[in-house]
Amino acid sequence: MTFLDTGVLVGAVLERHPEHAACCEALDESEAPFTDAHALAETFATLTGFYKVPVAAAAELTLGLESSLAVEPLPLADYEKAIGEAQRRGVMGGAIYDSLHATFARRKGARRIVTRNPSHFSHVAPDVEILTP
Repeated sequence: MTFLDTGVLVGAVLERHPEHAACCEALDESEAPFTDAHALAETFATLTGFYKVPVAAAAELTLGLESSLAVEPLPLADYEKAIGEAQRRGVMGGAIYDSLHATFARRKGARRIVTRNPSHFSHVAPDVEILTP
C-alpha cells in the first residue's frame, strides 16, 4: 500500500505543475494508493492559495481525486498518537501535519509514502520507505 502526500496530489491534478507527469505516474502506478481526508483539504488550500485556482475548479479537481485513490477520514486516535509522537520527536509547528499523515499511513499498513517533500517525512516516518515522484 502506498500513501500519497498532498504535494503529489496537487501535482497530479494541476496540469501546469512542473512535476505533473511524474505525480500522475505516482498516482497511477502506486500499489493500492490512498490518502487521508486532511490531505484533500491541504490540496484544496494549496490550489486556491498558492496556485490561485478558482474555488469551483479547485473543488472539482480535489474531489475528483476520490475516483483515483482511497480516501479516509482521520480518527481522533490518530491525532492523539501524532501529537504524542511529536512531543517525543521534537516535532513543532506545521510539521505536525506530516506527522499526522505518517501516523495514518502506518496505521493503514503503508509500505511507502510518496511525497514531493521527503525531508518533511524523514523525521516523522523513519520506519517507512519515503519516495519522490
